[in-house]
Amino acid sequence: MSSPPSNKNLGVITFSQCGSQGRELFRVNPGVPMLEAMEHASLLLYCAKALSLDAALETDGERYAWASHYLGEMGKAVIDDLTQGMLRGAST
Repeated sequence: MSSPPSNKNLGVITFSQCGSQGRELFRVNPGVPMLEAMEHASLLLYCAKALSLDAALETDGERYAWASHYLGEMGKAVIDDLTQGMLRGAST
C-alpha cells in the first residue's frame, strides 16, 4: 500500500549550472509547504512569461530574455522538487 505524498517539498532538486563543468549552484530548500511552494512557482513562471513577451517585442530584448530564462529555471526546479515528493510517496 502506498503512503500519501508529503505535504512539503523534499529539497532534492538542484538548478543553475555554472562553470566549465556544469556544476549546479542552487538547490530548492526542503520543508516548504506544498501549496506555498506551488504558489511561488506560479509567480516565478508568471514573471518569466511576462519578461519573455517583453523580450520578443522589444528591439533590445536580450536583458529580458535572460531574466525570463532564470526565473523559468527556478519555477521548474520548484515544480520538479514537488513532483519528486509526490512520486516518492506514491511508490512506497
